[in-house]
Amino acid sequence: MSDRLNELQRQRAIIQGHLAWLDSEIAAAQGSIPTALPSLASFQPQAPTPPVPSTIATPAAPYQDADELIAKFGTDTKSSAQSARRGCFLVFALSLLLLGLIVYGLYRYSRSLHENTEGPESKTMPASPAKR
Repeated sequence: MSDRLNELQRQRAIIQGHLAWLDSEIAAAQGSIPTALPSLASFQPQAPTPPVPSTIATPAAPYQDADELIAKFGTDTKSSAQSARRGCFLVFALSLLLLGLIVYGLYRYSRSLHENTEGPESKTMPASPAKR
């Protein structure tokens, strides 16, 4: 037989054993005695599961509905959307202000560099009486 066929037969045996166990648990819960217990020979051993602690911490006030949790811990989506929009406009305005300051600073810097290279004719000097 092929490996795939062996694996499929093994899985079917595991599932049949699990179904038999479920039938016995259902019969035990109903109060009747199970007719046949499942054969555990087909099961492979599994790693032991850690024991469940007997005292599990329960919340002080269990919530019955998810809407209560959302109301208690949720945020208002309208106000958060408005605050995000307000923040975007504020960042945009500050960016424009910064850009304006940079352009003004470059203008003043370039003007101060070219101020010294201008000739004496461009400065306002009192006109001499001969040029009148």
